Amino acid sequence: MLNQDSIHNEIKYRKVESQDIESICAIYNSHIDLGGSTFEKEYWQASTLEKQIINNQDDFWFVAQLTDKIIGWSAARRYSDRFGYRLTREFAIYFATEYTGNGYAAKLLEMTERACRLAGIHHLVSRVITNNEKSIRFHHRFGYETVGTQREIGYLNDQWLDVAILQKIL
Repeated sequence: MLNQDSIHNEIKYRKVESQDIESICAIYNSHIDLGGSTFEKEYWQASTLEKQIINNQDDFWFVAQLTDKIIGWSAARRYSDRFGYRLTREFAIYFATEYTGNGYAAKLLEMTERACRLAGIHHLVSRVITNNEKSIRFHHRFGYETVGTQREIGYLNDQWLDVAILQKIL
């Protein structure tokens, strides 16, 4: 069994490739099942996600890979198709549950932000369900600031949920 330091040294962080799409979907779909980190209820399908990634070349997708297994992914996706938002991306990051809370996400976030800076992206925004305190703390640790809360914006599992809006100016 690898210890945490060994795992850190074994993880490769890189751009998404076609063979990663199913793993990305599996990680995201597990978060749909767990609840608390997405408003999505329909599982992501690999064929649909692959088309989205191919058709949106200004989006940035990365994965964390441990040996031959994808353990996490990040994306900085177009925030809006409106011209004025062309230098803004919505940031998301998800890990397989057994790999959360160990510091593996930091490098993936840094890689995503570096790619955004190189492309001239100015603003990253992240929307987090307010009771997902772990995610909010993660974002704050890396310089995101909470700029507001949208109260009762989402309805899921018979309850209204609030969303924190976090931003980082690059």
